[in-house]
Amino acid sequence: MKLRDKFWLWGHPEGRYNHEYGNEKESRMTPMEGCLYLGVRNTFMVPVGVDVNRRQYNKSFTTLRNVGWECFGMHQRPEIIDEAIAEAKDFPNISCVVFDDFKSVAKDGQPRYKSVPIEMLRDANKKLHNNDVRRMDSWMVLYTFQFGLDEKEDADFQPYMDEFDGVIMWTWKECDVPLIPEKFEIFKKNTPNTRRMVGCYLWNFGESKEATGEAVKWQLDFYRELMLKCEIEGVVLHTNTMADLDYEAYDVAVAWMNEHGDEEI
Repeated sequence: MKLRDKFWLWGHPEGRYNHEYGNEKESRMTPMEGCLYLGVRNTFMVPVGVDVNRRQYNKSFTTLRNVGWECFGMHQRPEIIDEAIAEAKDFPNISCVVFDDFKSVAKDGQPRYKSVPIEMLRDANKKLHNNDVRRMDSWMVLYTFQFGLDEKEDADFQPYMDEFDGVIMWTWKECDVPLIPEKFEIFKKNTPNTRRMVGCYLWNFGESKEATGEAVKWQLDFYRELMLKCEIEGVVLHTNTMADLDYEAYDVAVAWMNEHGDEEI
């Protein structure tokens, strides 16, 4: 297997972040185009409030190895799990679902995950693992600022995290990139029986400005070493929606993949 086979795109509808988060340019790059441009073979598709034609996107993804759709709304629409399984019947590369912003704070000030009973997560995973189509996995997003600060809070959240097949560690602000090695050790300790991936922002959403090429290259080099040591199984690049706008971080990511993507792993 090649290194690029372990990379995913965090895909959004094209143009979703035009004139947002400090980006004043207008992108037209689709998620599938983003995968091709960045040289990756898998995608998580996250509509972020946009009403999309899922079948059309799934058709565009047919050459990818793995596709996973965001489904945090399960606590309001439990049937979303059944819908994902039904889609997987028509598209053999749909292999998982992902819960975005699972530990973020809702408008009422309470963590969003508390609106999802553990039993609901457990039942969802049973459906995903045992159905008439094939086994599918569940992933969740966890930011570095959401753990390692309060032992009690981490302990309270642990039972929820344990219900997922995998957890993706992200660093929201580029200024926190130097904390990644320390945070990853805590992350590893908290996921002894859980699969791991990490995310890499190619636009600095947390500080509403460009990501720097230096920070992106450091992360990709560090994450490559983690993959070689089998401590993570993949890296998720965020996102297609600025990829065609001549930002430095994207150029660095493409150059890095051209250099390392075909390495055997």
